[in-house]
Amino acid sequence: MLRLLRNRNFALLFIGNFTSQIGTAFYNFAVSWFILSLTSSPLQAGLYIATGAIIQLLVSPIAGVFADRLNRVRILYITDYIRGIAVLVGGFLIFMLNQESYLILLLYTLTIILAINNAFFISSVAAVRPSLVKDEELNQANAFFSLIGSIQQIIGVLLAGGLYMILGIELIFIINGISFIISGFSEMFIRLNYANKPAAERSKFTEDFKYGMRYILAKKGLLQFMLAVLFLNFASAPLFANALPYLFNLRLNKAPIHLSMVQVAFSLGMLVGGIIVGIIGNRLIVQRNIHQGIIGTFIGLSAVMLLMYQVHQEIMPYTLFLSLLIPVFFLTAVANMWLNIPLSTGLVRAIDEHVRGRVFSIMETLGQGLIPLGILLSGIILEYGGLGFLFIAISSIALTPFLILLFGKRVNLLLASL
Repeated sequence: MLRLLRNRNFALLFIGNFTSQIGTAFYNFAVSWFILSLTSSPLQAGLYIATGAIIQLLVSPIAGVFADRLNRVRILYITDYIRGIAVLVGGFLIFMLNQESYLILLLYTLTIILAINNAFFISSVAAVRPSLVKDEELNQANAFFSLIGSIQQIIGVLLAGGLYMILGIELIFIINGISFIISGFSEMFIRLNYANKPAAERSKFTEDFKYGMRYILAKKGLLQFMLAVLFLNFASAPLFANALPYLFNLRLNKAPIHLSMVQVAFSLGMLVGGIIVGIIGNRLIVQRNIHQGIIGTFIGLSAVMLLMYQVHQEIMPYTLFLSLLIPVFFLTAVANMWLNIPLSTGLVRAIDEHVRGRVFSIMETLGQGLIPLGILLSGIILEYGGLGFLFIAISSIALTPFLILLFGKRVNLLLASL
């Protein structure tokens, strides 16, 4: 896989993403912990995360259309520069703000700016990445970015857990802002052949969006599959975004480094899973691996919830809980990568290049559609019902994608074709 770095354009995209994603891992971990500590409210923390997710969800279809109509590389570095400047300004403002209400207002403003630009960045990078490598290198390229993403998460979260107490939230903002600026500078030097459509050839925005929707509906089994992914995200996102920070911060009163260790275990599992898939390469059978991956992921998430509930009820001592939770998270992440990478490669090959931006953005919208609602509802459940009620809700919802992906006829016909 390392030979891909000999490709100048691929290497420039990698350098930019590697830098900015480490900073983003810092930022996401620190802000989540900061809001929970500031407000002592899982509902407030859930509302903050849901706000950014909803904004990104609404903007993603629009961003996908622009990714097909405008210069995708230019979108990449412009959005990185905007995010970098916004986070740097936010970091300096936090130095001067003392009141909780002002701090919360600043954080909500920043998450809106970041969400809008994230939507444009994600749609553009998904559309431009297949243009950087040969078709036979696509599986290795996807595995490479997943592998590097795991390394970024490991470095970012591990450092964030320790440095949050040393540097404070302000300097973490500044580090993230600088990382976006470096990323944007790197992406400016990517050179791809891009021909802007003449005005007479450009279709209207609504027609572009409708075409993407018709493409998804015409692909037999694709919509059903995306609904399965939607419910899987709806079930799993609250576990990571709400339940874990709530347990470690408010219930167990542990330092942020404890939560970092658990999240690093998950990232290490993603790293190992990415390496395994990258080595196997094109020998993977998509349908078989997705079945194996969904079974492993479902079992892993169930084990995580069981362990968390037992330590929360003081049935299990904390030391035993942590020593079991870390390897369970690691194995769950390996199963998750076994599920996601072959699927991503197959979908890229199944979708025509001229509609990739539109289709991927709509698929992202469908796939991420229930996450904001799930995070918000889980915050309400934690605020008024507790961790036990949340686990019952998550387990019930997670059964839906499990059954669809294993036994849905149309979905399995699609998976077999990939």
